[in-house]
Amino acid sequence: MTKPNYELMTELELRDYVRRNPQDEDAFQHYLSIIRSRPGVLCTTDEEADAEMERRINQGQR
Repeated sequence: MTKPNYELMTELELRDYVRRNPQDEDAFQHYLSIIRSRPGVLCTTDEEADAEMERRINQGQR
């Protein structure tokens, strides 16, 4: 199975992919790098990153 090109996915597509494929560490790390690149978002631990991702997922479902 070939891995998808995360660079070509929109943020929403990548987020959905990560939700469907939680074992894909590369996709998760790429998604986190997108989140971390935003001003004012600082994740220094895995727990903070998980909480931030969950918050953004829930925010997008409204």
